[in-house]
Amino acid sequence: MSNWKKVFSSSQLAVASMVSGILMEQKIQTNVLNKIDSSYVFLGEVEVYVSAADYENALLIVKDFQI
Repeated sequence: MSNWKKVFSSSQLAVASMVSGILMEQKIQTNVLNKIDSSYVFLGEVEVYVSAADYENALLIVKDFQI
């Protein structure tokens, strides 16, 4: 994932999925990496990554996203 940069992370899978969906609506491809522990769901985060080329544009979009 060297060409991918993290633009968002959340402890809630649903929130990260919404951010991913918003980015994909803007034609920005995303990868969602779920780092939440399967035994202890309160541990870990879900991270949203975009390509390095889309990083700046994605940051502007995510900046306006409120939980």
